[in-house]
Amino acid sequence: MTIQLCSLYSRGVANRNIDSLSAWPRLGPRPSSRKRVTRNDVAARARVSPSTVSYVINNGPRPVSASARERVLEAISELSYHPSEVARSLRTRQTRTIGLVIPDIANPFYGEVARAVEEVSSEQGYTVILGHSNHLPERELRCAQVLRSKQVDGVILHPVTPDLEPVYFLRQAGIQVVILERIVPGYHCIVADDQRGGYLATRHLLELGHRRVGCVVRAEDPTSSIARVEGYRAALADMGLPVDKRLIVESEFGFDGGEQAAREFLNLPKRPTAVVTHNDIIAIGVVKALAEAGLRVPGDISLVGFDDIALASFVQPPLTTVFYPKHQMGRTAAELLLRLLTHEEVGPPKTTALPVHLVVRGSTAPPR
Repeated sequence: MTIQLCSLYSRGVANRNIDSLSAWPRLGPRPSSRKRVTRNDVAARARVSPSTVSYVINNGPRPVSASARERVLEAISELSYHPSEVARSLRTRQTRTIGLVIPDIANPFYGEVARAVEEVSSEQGYTVILGHSNHLPERELRCAQVLRSKQVDGVILHPVTPDLEPVYFLRQAGIQVVILERIVPGYHCIVADDQRGGYLATRHLLELGHRRVGCVVRAEDPTSSIARVEGYRAALADMGLPVDKRLIVESEFGFDGGEQAAREFLNLPKRPTAVVTHNDIIAIGVVKALAEAGLRVPGDISLVGFDDIALASFVQPPLTTVFYPKHQMGRTAAELLLRLLTHEEVGPPKTTALPVHLVVRGSTAPPR
């Protein structure tokens, strides 16, 4: 995967005097300088015309005899010829690159999504350029601008900008867009069944006997937060319980957001005995804040996360969480985008909701 947000030199190298680099031990022989191999060189070696070389490389538009094709392929191998991707993109009007813009490169959730996108893309001969918005609308727009300047063929985007300016910016440039974790009319969107997830998490706690259940949401993620709160409310209603709005807390992203949410719950006159959080990272932050307050999970407060990242099964106690189909989301988005780019019939824009399920571990128990 190609990542644009990186530095050419490590800090250690950058801080050294460049003159001293010549004294560093060589890891291997210095590559010999030689003239760049061109299509004409391949043609001369294979005893064919340059246009025949192009026909072999591009599989057309004209047929090439088996013997000529074999000579061209041998010449390409012997000369280590690499066709110019720039020239090819000018000819085909495609760069065979797609962009992926995510809000949090440190969250393992997006790492799994990105891995799946890259797997599908590389299978089809596409390169992925990764953009990191860091939950900042201005950075998200800048990512969109850079991807447009790179002339990517399409973009998979998890929006953080409320007005969706980067999405519209890309579409106005004629770039296909697939949206993650947000429902936007008129666009292909891939989400999970967040309402079902919110319901399953809350219902699990209610069935354990909890009656004061807190819910941590992210205002920045309106589609998922609204759906999960709907599931939370539905589970309470099924048990004949009212909704206490004080138990629905908005948090920032990351571990700090979890700590902040925990403090809000602890400051209530009557704290919850269980909490459903927006994701596993926030849940881990809640565990930390509760421990600092002398409270134990699940002894004093039960806790359910969301996403089922790899870390969820390694923290203490192991985290009960809602499994979110991260890999499937990445694959589905990439497969859909590539079908759009190859003009396959995909039907009108729609939202695809992927199934979720509850994973019960050690962070939930009956109230004391």
